[in-house]
Amino acid sequence: MSYNTMENLLKPDFFNTSNDTIKTMMSTVISATLPKTTNTKLTKPVNFTLKHIREFDPNGSLSCVYWNISEWIVDGCSVLETNSSYTVCSCVHLSTFALIMQTSRPSDVKEH
Repeated sequence: MSYNTMENLLKPDFFNTSNDTIKTMMSTVISATLPKTTNTKLTKPVNFTLKHIREFDPNGSLSCVYWNISEWIVDGCSVLETNSSYTVCSCVHLSTFALIMQTSRPSDVKEH
């Protein structure tokens, strides 16, 4: 299931990272569930392809993330491959997923 405009609500700012980077939502938010199951842990990882919804910055770093109560986290998810238009994510559980790109802040605002 794909949520139209959900990326405007579950903003990339909810992705807590230690470094001071600009975070950009690179995909729509999707959700994957299996009927008649409560077990979200999978025996094999699930791979899915997310189409980029804006231009990809080659200097940015991409993270496949999932929504956990109140924030985006990467636990159990990784980027398998990426190009300028798509990214393939691999996750060991089902959830609500998205793709977030982190880019460095412009260097003219360096603090001493």
